Amino acid sequence: MTTSSLRLSALYRYPLKSCAGEALERAQVHQEGIVGDRRLMLARPDGRFITARTHPRLELMQVRLGERTVVLRFPGHQDIELVRADFALAPFATEVWGDRFEALTTSQEADAWCSEVLGEAVQLLCIGERSPRYRQSIDQRVGFADGYPLLLIGQGSLADLNARLAHSQGTSEGKPHIMAQFRPNLVVAGSDAFAEDGWQRLRIGEVELGVAEPCSRCAMITVDPATGTFLPGKEPLKTLATYRRGEKGKVLFGQNLVVLKEGRLALGDEVEILA
Repeated sequence: MTTSSLRLSALYRYPLKSCAGEALERAQVHQEGIVGDRRLMLARPDGRFITARTHPRLELMQVRLGERTVVLRFPGHQDIELVRADFALAPFATEVWGDRFEALTTSQEADAWCSEVLGEAVQLLCIGERSPRYRQSIDQRVGFADGYPLLLIGQGSLADLNARLAHSQGTSEGKPHIMAQFRPNLVVAGSDAFAEDGWQRLRIGEVELGVAEPCSRCAMITVDPATGTFLPGKEPLKTLATYRRGEKGKVLFGQNLVVLKEGRLALGDEVEILA
């Protein structure tokens, strides 16, 4: 089934879990997701991972991946450039949402810089060329992402949410919520609100994707990416909860994807719904 009106309108990766998104024009996608996506993560000394759910200021951290270097930036702090060849790459026991595995250490310099930014002791971990984290439920390896290689959201779904918020507030002058709050990898334009709920398999560029399950949302979508602080009134989670609750009571927005065929994709690519 070809739907030529559907296009890939935005493409993002998040090199470090919970950091600011990096807008891309094109990307290589492999089974673990977009190359470079969530290959770094911060963890406490005991291995517990850290995200913007408890440390919203993390969304102000920008990470730029080079072929040989990684550059970290944070407001009010001097940039730090890390040389990949200098990473210690020592096994470090950690976990992500119950998945226990061994990540790799980077450097004392990186740990000290990140600890200073967050105001507590943390370690900067990397996942390595091939993730050691295997998720049996999807029969795939995944990096430091919450649970799936990719997240897709339709632009029409966000427009619907903002329209409902404006209606409930009795004004169209309120500040609309932005896609960055929901941290997708892929944004599709041209579809009706929540059309992605009915998709099972799709092709974008060279990449074929399977829809695994809806994405359940939490307080993280209430973080303002521009300030690294929580928005007032628990919005937009509060409004989404009035009409986007699933059977188990979770608030659903966006679709988690698995990669069926690796390849390249780019902004403007046609999105073809295969099933």
